[in-house]
Amino acid sequence: MVLVDIGNTHYHIKKGSTLIHTKKVPTLEGDIFYISVNDANEMSFLLENPNAINLKDYVNFNTEYTDLGIDRIMACKNVHTGLVVDAGSAVTIDIMVGGFHLGGLIMPGIKAFEFAFGKISKKLIYHLDEFDKTKLPNSTKEALSWGSIGSIVFMIEKLRKNMPVFITGGDGEFLSKFVDRSEYIEDLVFRGMIKTIKEDYENSIAKG
Repeated sequence: MVLVDIGNTHYHIKKGSTLIHTKKVPTLEGDIFYISVNDANEMSFLLENPNAINLKDYVNFNTEYTDLGIDRIMACKNVHTGLVVDAGSAVTIDIMVGGFHLGGLIMPGIKAFEFAFGKISKKLIYHLDEFDKTKLPNSTKEALSWGSIGSIVFMIEKLRKNMPVFITGGDGEFLSKFVDRSEYIEDLVFRGMIKTIKEDYENSIAKG
C-alpha cells in the first residue's frame, strides 16, 4: 500500500516505513491511496497513476467546519482529544475533543512571516531560527521572533487548555522545540489516512 499527500509544492509519499518528499510527479505501483489540496498537481498525479483512490470520497469526520481541508482532516483523524498543529507554508491549529472537531484557525507559516517582514523593510530581513519566551525582546531579531514564532506558540498555549499538543508539517519539528509538552509526529497525516482506509474505505467497500 502506498499513501500520497499531494500538497501545493510537493508530493509526500509513504511506502512502508519510508517517507519521500518530491516535486516530481511520481509513478507508483500497487494499491495507491491519496489526498490532495492542489487540483493541478492532482491531475498530473492521476495521469501517471490512474487507479489511485482519493480518500476524500470516503472519509467520515465529525465537524461543523464547513470547508475544512482534507489535509487538516487527516491530521486530526487519528487524534481523539488534543490540539493538532500543522506547521508548513501556513500554520493550522485544530481542536479535537472526544473525537469531535470543535474548530480551528489558520496563521501564516514561519517562512511567510520572514517574507512579509522583508517586504516591509530591508532592515527586517532576518532568518527566524530562535525564540525565547522567558524574556521580552531587546533586539529587532528577537522582536520579529516574538511577532512570528511567538504569535504561533502563544496561540497554541492559549487554546490547548491542558490538552496534549501534536505537531506535524515541514516546520513542525522546529516549532515543537518551543511548545512545552508537545509531540512532533512527522507522519501524522499518513496515520489519519491509514485510519480512514481501515475504518471508512474498507467499510464502504464491504457494504458494496
